[in-house]
Amino acid sequence: MAATAPSMVRAQAILDLADAAQGESPIARALRLAAATGADAAGLRDAPLGRLNAATLGFHAALAGPRLEAVAACPSCASLIEFTLDGDALRGLDREAAGGELTMVTDSGEWRVRWHAPTAGDVMDVAARTDAASALLALCCEVNGPSGQGAADAPIELVERIETALADADPLAEITVGLECPDCRAVFDADVDPIAFVWHEVQARARRLLREVDVLARAYGWTEADVLALSEQRRTAYLEIVREGA
Repeated sequence: MAATAPSMVRAQAILDLADAAQGESPIARALRLAAATGADAAGLRDAPLGRLNAATLGFHAALAGPRLEAVAACPSCASLIEFTLDGDALRGLDREAAGGELTMVTDSGEWRVRWHAPTAGDVMDVAARTDAASALLALCCEVNGPSGQGAADAPIELVERIETALADADPLAEITVGLECPDCRAVFDADVDPIAFVWHEVQARARRLLREVDVLARAYGWTEADVLALSEQRRTAYLEIVREGA
């Protein structure tokens, strides 16, 4: 996970976020985390997904710094591969994704497409569907075939062109990293989900804080509020004293 760094997110806020977001969908959870750093959650819901990913990485920077340390399993030999990403560099990929139009001529005639980059709200709306990918395509694209066909009838080559256009418009919507396994030398792409990554970090921080509260409450008789009011540096100092006296 992320390297240790002074947190600009208060301890109480971390626990409150972990509790409030526990049962939420990934998009709702990310909106809550972004709002914790002052971002406009309503605006992010209506913005392209990459904007929410950038805001989530911004929360991670405030929580633990910009460095992201991740692990991927090699699909060939199952070895675990550690790799590092620069969150600030990823956030630099954020852009004003909008929409556009494209045409394709097939044997059956001309297909016309008007599309917009999927928003966080779009993804949330189709997340629970078994046909989420095709539902998202229909939601973001107005497809007109030569005989009045819609998105459901679009040929595979047209779908691929649409997907390329969407990826080019919003490069932070889906993040993939090219890796080579040091054990078997297999080369593969690993998906990086900023929302899942940052939520895992929040959960880990919350668990650590609860353990710290438990140790200091037992040692000094302090309440949870007393412990959480301490700075991270002060909590660490007291924990060291307790361990030295154990």
